[in-house]
This record gives sequence, structure tokens and C-alpha cells, in this order.
Amino acid sequence: MNTAEAQLSSELQELYLENKETLSDILFLEDESRFFQKLFDKVLLSPIKEEKFQQIEFVNSSLLELQNRRDKLKTLLTNQQLSIESMLKNADMKIGLSLIDQNTIISAEIKALLNSDKLVKKELYALVEPVLADRNAGHLLNE
Repeated sequence: MNTAEAQLSSELQELYLENKETLSDILFLEDESRFFQKLFDKVLLSPIKEEKFQQIEFVNSSLLELQNRRDKLKTLLTNQQLSIESMLKNADMKIGLSLIDQNTIISAEIKALLNSDKLVKKELYALVEPVLADRNAGHLLNE
């Protein structure tokens, strides 16, 4: 083996050892990452989920219910608007009590929907406020 080959062999061995050490560091970081993920899941995430799960579920289902109610109300209003338009175009049509009753029902539903929406927003804000306060507490501008 000549000096060039010996030099190359020595450099390859050094490179091999460096790669082995780097791989060892990466494997350590991988193990450490698993540890921190478990710590996060068990110490932070699980208690938050258990503690707030019912509130989160309530707010989520309430938001979906409000969306459904808004959609139904939108359909009712559109149908009523079409009905009123046809009455306006046809002077011979008479306004019946059913139209007034329907309008009363729609008005009551709008009022109930707005009240429900206000309550759900209040619940959502109460749920999110502590999380936002914790995040903002660590912000550099707040120190």
C-alpha cells in the first residue's frame, strides 16, 4: 500500500468514525424527542383534554347546531321573500294570517338564534381566554 492509499484509507476511517458518532447523536435526539413527546402528551395534553373536554365538546356541538339553525332560517327567509315578491307582483293576492304567523315565528327564531349565538361565543371565549393569556404572558413585549 502506497502513501496515497494509506492516506485515503486513514481519511475513510476518520469519516466512518465521524458518521458513526453523528448517527449516535441523531439516535440520541430521536430517543429524547420520544421522551418529550410522551411528556407533552401525558403531562400537558391529557389533563387539558380531560379537564376541558366537556366544554370543548359542548362548544363544538353548539357551533354546529347554530350553523344548522342559521341555514334553516336562511331558507325560511328566502322562501318568505319569494312569497312576498309574488304578492307584490300580483295585486289580486291577499295577505293571509299564515304570512303574519310565519313572520312572527321567523322573528322569534332570529331572536332565539342571536341569544344562543351570544351564549356560545361567551362559552368559547371563556374556554380560549386562559390559553391566550398563557401564550401572551410569555411574549417578549409583555415582560
